[in-house]
Amino acid sequence: MKDIDVGLKSDLFRQALLLTLGIWGLDTLLFALPYLASGKPPLPGMLASHFLFMGLGALLSGLVYVRASRTPRDDRPVRFAALLPAVVGLALVMATSDMLIGGHLRVALDGVHPAPRMVAARAASQFLVGAWMFALLGALYLMMIAVRVTREHEGQLADARAQALAAEAQASAARLAALRYQLNPHFLFNTLNAVSSAVITGRNDEAESMLARLAEFLRLTLAADPEAMIPLEDELATLQAYLEIESVRFRDRLGVEFSCPDELRAALVPSFVLQPLIENAIKHGVAPTSRPVTVRLEVSRDGDDLVVIVEDDGEAPAHQGAHPAAGHQVGRVGVGLTNVRQRLEVLYGARGVLQAAPRERGFLVLLRIPLRLDPAAVTPGARAA
Repeated sequence: MKDIDVGLKSDLFRQALLLTLGIWGLDTLLFALPYLASGKPPLPGMLASHFLFMGLGALLSGLVYVRASRTPRDDRPVRFAALLPAVVGLALVMATSDMLIGGHLRVALDGVHPAPRMVAARAASQFLVGAWMFALLGALYLMMIAVRVTREHEGQLADARAQALAAEAQASAARLAALRYQLNPHFLFNTLNAVSSAVITGRNDEAESMLARLAEFLRLTLAADPEAMIPLEDELATLQAYLEIESVRFRDRLGVEFSCPDELRAALVPSFVLQPLIENAIKHGVAPTSRPVTVRLEVSRDGDDLVVIVEDDGEAPAHQGAHPAAGHQVGRVGVGLTNVRQRLEVLYGARGVLQAAPRERGFLVLLRIPLRLDPAAVTPGARAA
């Protein structure tokens, strides 16, 4: 076992001191019980030699504690075995001191000269008592140290887990922010080009209206918290601002249909999660063709999930045979839809689903997330976007 930290050592030392005094105090109580039961006090020499034995044992127990605190981090039997030499050696010291010093005290104070056989028997008895006491204390020291070190390591592990979770949360927040602010530059370029064309052809009112709507759209999207969950009602309002810009660009070529039950307008969704789906439909379904194309958004509930479908009846994309779940560029599955799919994975794990599939005429994208309603949201009457 590695040396214990200074702060932990101090606490353990105080506990070990109290434990040592308690164990050797119990030994004194056991020594006194027969005399208390008989009502006769012990002989002075016997009492003095006992206190010598007890005091020396308490002092030598400190060496057992030091040895216990330095045992290797191995299995429990191995750690106990590492204490064996100290236990045996210190028990020999105890028996020898009792035989030499204690023996002289008993002779001097009690006037008793025991036979050599009695001296040898007492020495063996004191050796066994000392070995038992040191072994007991050693085992208690090891268990006490193991418990404290385990608690210390558990605290460190808990701190490490908390730090790892905090770092993971920060990384997820940074990733969400990066994904959230990954605006498609084509939309901005196309809008500014449309403004430029309107100015050149003298349609200044149209250019001014488009710039005002662009400014409002950017204000709504860039000012929003990338980690925030907002009511679907607010997300639809952002789509309204975006579609007002695109309606100026495409005029009668763009038709829009929204279907959202009133009770689902309070559903919480990631901010700016639906705009890339609509933009994908306009970019690939409306822009390449000269005929009118309708983009339809439908919101529904499926058990505990919120389901949003965005579909258009534009031109069918190429490579219809590829499977969208495989991560290939399936016709229209580009940066925008990949961005949304990654955000859903970060926020919802396996419950955040984005599926995209070509149709015989047009394209369909399905978004599925856990349904969570905002109790503070007001759900006004249905209205067409």
